[in-house]
Amino acid sequence: MKAHPRARRLYAVMTGLALAATVAMVSVTQASGPATATITVSGAPEGQSECHIGANEGDQYFNINDLTDLGINTYRMYGGMSRWEWQDDSSTFGSPTIAQIEANPDVINWPWWDAAMNATAPTQNGSDYWWTGDSNVWKGSAATIFGTLQAHNIRPVVVLRNVDNNDNPSWAYTQLDPPNTTAGQNEWWEHVFATVYWLNVRNNYNVNDWEVHNKPNNDGQGWEGTEADYFNFVQLTKSAIDYVYQTYLPGRTYHVYAPVTTGGSSWPNDALLQVGSYFDSMDVHNYSGNIDGCDETVHGYMNADGYPNDPLWLAEWSTYRGQYTSVSFDVSNVIGNLMNGSAPGDNYVYGSEIFSLYDCGTYTSGLIGPGDVPRAGYYAFRLAIRALQGCRPTYLSASNNSNIQALTTKDSSGHVYVLMIDTGHTAITTTINLSSLLSSGAGTMWVFDSSHNDVVVGSPVLSGGSVTVSLGPVSGDLIEF
Repeated sequence: MKAHPRARRLYAVMTGLALAATVAMVSVTQASGPATATITVSGAPEGQSECHIGANEGDQYFNINDLTDLGINTYRMYGGMSRWEWQDDSSTFGSPTIAQIEANPDVINWPWWDAAMNATAPTQNGSDYWWTGDSNVWKGSAATIFGTLQAHNIRPVVVLRNVDNNDNPSWAYTQLDPPNTTAGQNEWWEHVFATVYWLNVRNNYNVNDWEVHNKPNNDGQGWEGTEADYFNFVQLTKSAIDYVYQTYLPGRTYHVYAPVTTGGSSWPNDALLQVGSYFDSMDVHNYSGNIDGCDETVHGYMNADGYPNDPLWLAEWSTYRGQYTSVSFDVSNVIGNLMNGSAPGDNYVYGSEIFSLYDCGTYTSGLIGPGDVPRAGYYAFRLAIRALQGCRPTYLSASNNSNIQALTTKDSSGHVYVLMIDTGHTAITTTINLSSLLSSGAGTMWVFDSSHNDVVVGSPVLSGGSVTVSLGPVSGDLIEF
């Protein structure tokens, strides 16, 4: 979680960036332009949209109806010792050893793990979010969250942390941050093994996506070791994950994500060069006002270092500053950056989790606020997901007006979606030329702006492959044909 000042300071340098052009889409600016525009859609796919669009958790709520209403298909959770092993689960530090666990996994204190994952330990007070230190946290267990996500085909992405952003748990902070002793390595290997084994072998929650810590290049997030220590940590973590799958779940696909660093860090390049074979998913945070620059840099590392085909994930993006009540922010930074991430080439993002779905304590970081009430950004996010979710073919949608950015997709049923944002301050009469894809058809149009929270406003009809609509000022607009 990021409700604490030290966890926020590093990000101050990453704000205030203006949106810039992508390879596939017209740039978004506040320059004045004509009150008319034309969007011309190509007939051949140029790439694909993001395959996985999801959200980071918060500690105030967990309501599956919110997740399904948005249409997200991943959910990022901050796991680790502070959450599920706040005290050493054995009586002796460093016990059991890796060899003992490999010989017999029942040497692990499974009653501890059963209680922790079901939030029945007295310390937890019935909440899997007890560890955040916030008040009014959601009451419920990790088992409930994972079971509910599985039932709705939402993919959990779990952060594995020895120490969190509050330097908890204290026993791990003092003895295995980083775990460079044999006893410390035993403890961390056991924790990772127990987490993966409990979720997938002892139970069957089908959790197969694992991040190695959270922003290890920022000591405000708990990691006290060096970059070299982190790379050893990646190898140790991967060893425990591998052992569970190869021994008990042969043939099942799983993924390890690293280095999960802040935007602008050199660690992604260093990680690829030094431990690239120990993770298969490049993972960074990108809070830039326009995500393209950071994404292009990281793709550049991946291309140069021999990993051009690995997926790029943004584990956190958008804002940590509680800006989701601002319609202009939601249009440019939420919808606009989801479109940028679905552009081809070095702008492309395979998967991302917006920060955050719910508030963290009283820190208003969430798309959803007190009382489980959505903020404006929720509706902007939902509108964009409707057009982009799920690896859809994308089509270049060129606009002759600098205030309008557009992207067109097609779903598996053949429905065509034209997603647009207007960042200007006047309405723009816009003609969309879809003749290379469609010649006729009735559509449904949704609008997000200061007066409409992703609501249907009309049923435009294609004639000769074209349709003319009015895009309101500072708005997100979606038409499905």
